[in-house]
Amino acid sequence: MRIYTAGHYDYSLDKFLEMLQKADVTLVTDVRAFPNSKSHPQYNQESFQKWLEDKKIKYSHNKLLGGRRKRSGTVGENLNEGWRNQSFHNYADYTLTDEFKQGINSLIEDSKENTVVILCAERHPSRCHRLLISNWLAAHNINVDHIIVNNKDEIEIVPHQLGQWGAMPIIEDDGEIVYPKKTTNNTDQ
Repeated sequence: MRIYTAGHYDYSLDKFLEMLQKADVTLVTDVRAFPNSKSHPQYNQESFQKWLEDKKIKYSHNKLLGGRRKRSGTVGENLNEGWRNQSFHNYADYTLTDEFKQGINSLIEDSKENTVVILCAERHPSRCHRLLISNWLAAHNINVDHIIVNNKDEIEIVPHQLGQWGAMPIIEDDGEIVYPKKTTNNTDQ
């Protein structure tokens, strides 16, 4: 099983289609908390879904994997403090919830019959909650690759590696992923 990630950034729809074709994607799973874009209306949910359908690519919005999470009221403040970026810390806390597990299980089920890409807006996964979703998947033995447009405008498929762009996850005995402060691979996250 393999799951891809991509950010729509400011790409034209033609460029985005090239990205999807590079990985033979058959299903775009939108993990944006708000599946619309004021700056790039071609990625607004309704019109984007219609465009994908015209290209014979399925679309789903998995709101349970959406970003922009608030501080947890139930997870200890220091459990995920390996993330200096508060949004990433908040999302790391969210990955410990039943709602996240429902969303991730739905994604995994979809990927059994489709070539899935999880979509958000950020160009690079190091700046997006796709990174934490990818860490969770990789820690549970699911291959994750990132579809990235490099500085030469070439499309690359980059295999995901735990901790490559931020806090190194610790996999606990119960399968939970946490990011304690004592991690050694912190970047600007």
